[in-house]
Amino acid sequence: MRLAWVFLFLVTPDFAQTAAQLAAAGAEHLEANQTALARSAFERSLVLNPTEFEALSGLGFLMYSQEQFVEARRFLERALAVRPQSFQARFFLGASLVQLKDHKSAIVQLRQAVARNPGHLDARKLLGAQYVEARRYQEAIALLQPLVEKPPFDEETHLLLMEAHQSSGNSTGAFALASKAAARFPESAQVLAWLGFQLQFAGRYEDAKLPLRRAIALDPAFPVALQVLGEVFLKQENYTEAVVWLERACALLPEDTEILLALGRAQSESGDTARSLKTLELAAHASPKDARIRFQLSRLYFRLGNEVRAREEAELSQQLRDAQPAVMSPPIILRRR
Repeated sequence: MRLAWVFLFLVTPDFAQTAAQLAAAGAEHLEANQTALARSAFERSLVLNPTEFEALSGLGFLMYSQEQFVEARRFLERALAVRPQSFQARFFLGASLVQLKDHKSAIVQLRQAVARNPGHLDARKLLGAQYVEARRYQEAIALLQPLVEKPPFDEETHLLLMEAHQSSGNSTGAFALASKAAARFPESAQVLAWLGFQLQFAGRYEDAKLPLRRAIALDPAFPVALQVLGEVFLKQENYTEAVVWLERACALLPEDTEILLALGRAQSESGDTARSLKTLELAAHASPKDARIRFQLSRLYFRLGNEVRAREEAELSQQLRDAQPAVMSPPIILRRR
């Protein structure tokens, strides 16, 4: 009889209300940034009712905010089993999966989140970033393009969409958007660097220098503006000036393959073969499967008179060439800081 009485007690409305009250208290503590109290209230709520949605979603968000993404995923999946229509639980589950590098699952969750709340900017941007990560560029463009058509404008959305256009091979679209973004965000070093990158990509080297120098003035510690300006001088065959800017970029990003490759070329063409060899060897260590580095090493060894190493590097370059991306990607820091 006593066991039966306990069972009846557990299924009464008073019990459910108590669990809900604890979950509500946890939410209040979380809002006040009292994380320890919030966690305690949520956990006590789940002891009474393991399917209390507010407690499950609250713990999921709390774990996410504390970068405990495995635990966040576990609680948020349980929350969605109770209330699958929840946008917030779906969004933070997708965000947790992004952090766990489960990009395929993240896309599934974020697509459902965006379907439930199409106007949520962060959800659209995060899904767009995952599309780009998965090289699903056209889906990223379709998702993000409407967001840059009318104010209020968001800088990060413009940067992400430029990346999608450039990575898809649509440099014309990337250039047009970079020009719009520079007018909309004239104090953004990253946007100005993007515009400079597009101008040099189009062969307009002198035009590229102005936004790049402006970007450097706005943010001297932003290495890609330095890198792209160095590459402009490299393409103009002003190797001495190229070395100056690329060395500044390399001091900020000493293991960046693109910077090392450009610097090695500039040093070689300026006649400093010893430093060029050291730079290219660092690049090869950073990216051992990059065919371009092996090709440059082959040319440099030939110039140095080491024909054996030159042939070895040339053969390795040929072996690696088929694995190279078909489309030129933008410098990595232009993507998302």
